[in-house]
Amino acid sequence: MGRNVTIEVWEKARGPGGRMSTNRQEFNDATVRADMGAQYLSLDSADKACAEVADMLVKEGACSAVPASVLSNTPERPSGESWKHLVGASGGVNDALKVLLGSAEVEPHYEKRVASLDAQQGQWRARPFDGSPGMFDAVVIAVPGSGVGGDNLNKIRGSWENMISAEQNKQLQAVEHDHRWSFALYLPLDCSAKCEAFFGPSAVEKVVDDGTMHMLCYQSRKVAQATNTEPAGALVVIAHTTLAWAKRNARASGRDERLLKEISERVASVLGLPGLISRLMMGSKVITWKQSHVTSPIPLNAAVGPCMLLSTQPPLLLAGDYFTESNFGGCLRSGFGAADLLAKVLKGECPPAILEAAASGDRDSGGKGTKRQGEGNKGKAGGDAGKGYSSRGKGDKGGYNSRPSDSNWQQGGWEEQKGGGGKSGNQGGKRW
Repeated sequence: MGRNVTIEVWEKARGPGGRMSTNRQEFNDATVRADMGAQYLSLDSADKACAEVADMLVKEGACSAVPASVLSNTPERPSGESWKHLVGASGGVNDALKVLLGSAEVEPHYEKRVASLDAQQGQWRARPFDGSPGMFDAVVIAVPGSGVGGDNLNKIRGSWENMISAEQNKQLQAVEHDHRWSFALYLPLDCSAKCEAFFGPSAVEKVVDDGTMHMLCYQSRKVAQATNTEPAGALVVIAHTTLAWAKRNARASGRDERLLKEISERVASVLGLPGLISRLMMGSKVITWKQSHVTSPIPLNAAVGPCMLLSTQPPLLLAGDYFTESNFGGCLRSGFGAADLLAKVLKGECPPAILEAAASGDRDSGGKGTKRQGEGNKGKAGGDAGKGYSSRGKGDKGGYNSRPSDSNWQQGGWEEQKGGGGKSGNQGGKRW
């Protein structure tokens, strides 16, 4: 579409991330980072576009490749000779997203979440919960289609809802995600011997699957290997819960001190740490991923591609890993598919079959507003696909302040980590 196109990204979080979010905390004048969702960026190099992105991220110094031999064999992580796994070269996977946004020369607007989207005089009027609205010639929305999390299409109001056909609505409502929690525990540097003994000489993560904890990740070693530096300030390990544990605690909050205590004590037991973990732990971060991995995606429409076209006048598309699979490559394939299709629509080159399918959206159903069974908080503005609670850290406003003292677990305020449902939360449109 050329340089005359201006692209804006509206992201509800303080920075790019979503399930590729990275937490930062300060200890002893050092910044310590923890990847709270995806530990690595996995993509299939057999896909030309994915291979080009992987090469660009490595060339730009944002990522480095990690051999599959040091990674755990988990059901969620794809494997095979063509699959590449990248780690953030500075210690956080969301660095890659910053590079991609910069290379696309977009105008990012953080802490700006879409509240409503209405068609007005051939454009889309996007209104955020806070701030001024914007007018766009085209919009791509990248949030989950539906689910138990607070961040999905059902939370965005407006006339765009009437563009969804009955069949499209059925597909969106059928998407399913699993549910996990992640706990980052910041520990003193003198815990390194226990961590080294548990993880062995080279592993950066280890599957536990004890009914409570699915996997324990050695973030400090991962960062040390990527940056060729020694850990400073604190060590950090990240515990990812089992699906069964997350299901048992589905109604609980990330502020629940009992659960932080349960997981941290389990980590201490696995690592063989002496004494009370509450005395040892320097800080923590908890995210309740209500919508984690996609377990039932929308079937691929060969004509449209890994996205959904809701309207052509003005153009409106949906994209996200729920059209593909929950990994970085899946996000890229859907994003590229939506961008290619949008370009065809704007240039008048969209195949007639696709145009006819989109044109039927506002005529053969009452829109998604008529099909919201089970949405108990339909009018609620708050909520997240992933809520995060932090015990300490320069970058977290307020935080879930539980600086443990002895065995007394006391919490101060709390903050909501605004993690997005897809590659990055609510995304605005493209205007020329």
